[in-house]
Amino acid sequence: MKTRFRKILCPIDFDRISIPALELAIGMAKHHGGRVYLFYITPKVPTARQRADIKALATDSLRSVARKWLHGKVPYQIIVRSGAPVSGLLKAEEELSIDLVVMSTHGRTGKKHTLLGSVTEQVVRRSVCPVLTIRPT
Repeated sequence: MKTRFRKILCPIDFDRISIPALELAIGMAKHHGGRVYLFYITPKVPTARQRADIKALATDSLRSVARKWLHGKVPYQIIVRSGAPVSGLLKAEEELSIDLVVMSTHGRTGKKHTLLGSVTEQVVRRSVCPVLTIRPT
């Protein structure tokens, strides 16, 4: 049985380390005739107005990323959610029937990793689909 990765979830952090993962997701989508889901999860904030403002800003930022990196290359969809990063990503993965998650990792080790934990590591451990990670150089 040949595996097809048609629905590829790519979390974006709006920092430079997200770009290598996005480039990899684009390549996978091209190869498999798939779609890239650009994903960002906003922190929970107290008021509806703040949530709306943050969601609008994140959506606009993802649109800019999509115009620069995805437009004309592969089909894509922008998804912005609010909540905890790991559980929000896993919920989106399930709801969208994602075939593959492609994400960057900061590659922290030692005390920094122990103190901060790793969203990528938790996603790898808890995901029901394959997770492809990349550590930018």
